[in-house]
Amino acid sequence: MSNENLNIINGETNFSPLITAKELNNIIGEPNVKIFDVRGIWGTEPTSLYPEYEDGHIPTAKFIDWRKEFIEKDIVPNLAQISSLREAKQSFIDLGINKEDKVILYDNYHHMFAGRIWWAIRYWGFDNVQVLNGGFNYWKKQGFSVSKKITKIAKGSFEPKPQYHLRKSLEDFIAEKDNSCVLDGRGKAGYNGKPEDPRTGHIPGAISAAYNSLLDKNTGLFLETPEITELFNRTIPYWRTKKIICSCGSGYSGTIAMLALASLGIESSLFDGSFSVWKLDPARPIVKSL
Repeated sequence: MSNENLNIINGETNFSPLITAKELNNIIGEPNVKIFDVRGIWGTEPTSLYPEYEDGHIPTAKFIDWRKEFIEKDIVPNLAQISSLREAKQSFIDLGINKEDKVILYDNYHHMFAGRIWWAIRYWGFDNVQVLNGGFNYWKKQGFSVSKKITKIAKGSFEPKPQYHLRKSLEDFIAEKDNSCVLDGRGKAGYNGKPEDPRTGHIPGAISAAYNSLLDKNTGLFLETPEITELFNRTIPYWRTKKIICSCGSGYSGTIAMLALASLGIESSLFDGSFSVWKLDPARPIVKSL
């Protein structure tokens, strides 16, 4: 099967979007290594978990409130999309991120919040960023150290520039979806829809790539590369030959599919806003899998 239509990350296939706990432990404290704690909760009252960060975090880690950085302001989280250029520049300043830095992100929620920030700062042109495989829970299980010290942040200087190929607006998505492989990263229940709710289900043509199918249920780690490849080969027709657009409910769990693809060296884009934006217009069709 031809790979001619694949987007290869940075012209390479060997730069992993993930970093292991052992690898991270070996570089803590090195110059220009910036670690960020992006723990949070999604649900009826989406929250960040700053109190948990205060109670213990990876040494030198700074905190990112996922509801405030690299995201539209004053909009409910399920509809908020990528921030403006001005707001993104302020986030890089406030978080102390510079061009020469290496950024590591972690959370405790299936990589969803870390994944969203990973995507967002890459969209703004910062490439040297990885997500901690397994997150904070796996870090602790491996016995690595935890700190309560709050690291001070000096102002950052990175100048953001949008990488339009990494994001699909609603208009982009409508224009491109029929000639793309659309993956839905939500769990099966969200993808299938509720019988009693006519505006649940998935976008026609979208294929389920449930976030939890890409993770080991016992460790929370991403599946190994051969396992991800085998899963995609079995469940997603033409994924090797079509451009891939990842989607989900609101632009979070879809980034887990993006990370899995990136671990194979394949770059995809994100339908920002995803199903929450799609379903706003009652004229747009929805499919249930019940």
